[in-house]
Amino acid sequence: MKEEKRNIPEVRFREFAGDNADAWELRKLGEVANITMGQSPNSANYTNNPKDYILVQGNADIKDGKVVPRVWTTQITKKAFKGNILLSVRAPVGDVGITDYDIVIGRGVASLTGSSFIYQLLKKMKNSGYWNKFVTGSTFESINSNDVKNAITTVPQNKLEQQKIGTFFKHLDELITLHQRELDNLKVLKKTLLSKMFPKNDEKYPEIRFSGFADAWELRRIGECFEERSSRSEKGELISVTINSGIIKASELERKDISSSSKANYKVVRVGDIAYNSMRMWQGASGYSPYNGILSPAYTVLKPKEDIYSKFFAQYFKRSDVIWLFRINSQGLTSDTWNLKFPALSKIYLRVPTINEQIKIAKYFKHLDELITLHQRELDDLKVLKKTLLSKMFV
Repeated sequence: MKEEKRNIPEVRFREFAGDNADAWELRKLGEVANITMGQSPNSANYTNNPKDYILVQGNADIKDGKVVPRVWTTQITKKAFKGNILLSVRAPVGDVGITDYDIVIGRGVASLTGSSFIYQLLKKMKNSGYWNKFVTGSTFESINSNDVKNAITTVPQNKLEQQKIGTFFKHLDELITLHQRELDNLKVLKKTLLSKMFPKNDEKYPEIRFSGFADAWELRRIGECFEERSSRSEKGELISVTINSGIIKASELERKDISSSSKANYKVVRVGDIAYNSMRMWQGASGYSPYNGILSPAYTVLKPKEDIYSKFFAQYFKRSDVIWLFRINSQGLTSDTWNLKFPALSKIYLRVPTINEQIKIAKYFKHLDELITLHQRELDDLKVLKKTLLSKMFV
């Protein structure tokens, strides 16, 4: 009885719960799903012809749980069919996906014919680290046919319970996919607007503009718009510059400040400044500072001059063509040593509108960024919810 109780999930649909509820049973994966191990065709038979058979060798051919055709073959070794589950048997071991095509599978994957429940069960096994015991200490992580077919799983005895769990998670996956698509669309929209709401190359006017603005954008050096803030202090909130999130408090980063050295030489940052990583400016490591604080001497701090709205330039500095300017003006022999100090940055020319148009554009992108952040947070919450439910609705 004690053994049975251990095989009852923490969260269960009402009709399958209760004092007399059936415990889940231990089964080998090969008993609940038909498994086909992949076999790679001869590389001489690989093609780039979409009329040939799609070849899935491993994780490089799967994105977000779906097959993305990349390589084709004229040789059939092992096949998987539309709707089959794909399990990665080489590093990273345990990743799963579903194919929307009839495909040929190489030795980096296995194909399983099973229900939505089996697909989610494999997700749970990956999350719980089930496969780690087979690959720990290996120089090349992989699992073999016996590892897969003899993997011990715990499944409901009632097929209807399996079906309900599979359907529930299928709907949750669809919701996650929808939120991901909306987030991706917003990011594409922002990228498009960044290219159209700022002048291209040597043009004086942007392609898209708010009504009420008609003047040509003025060609100005960055040094005419900003001066370098050089004041130092060891007191203040420690902040950091990131590529994706701009300026954030160092306390919000996962890594901790373990430096025991003095911060007396740290640079002062004020609200409204732009700070950037001198060695990563060519990758987009810059941002507007919403905080007063201090940061490492390795960074450069820009103080805006009169009629300059920093939030506008924070967006401007994220344009791909502007980042390219930062790259070609960086100094150093290799990308590992490239750096862009203020004297070189100050000489770069950009087209700049009036302060009122700067503010208008910046506020629009601020709203768009907030929308992107909201969608990202909702997506992250859904992913956490799914991971939690996988741990509680499976044994």
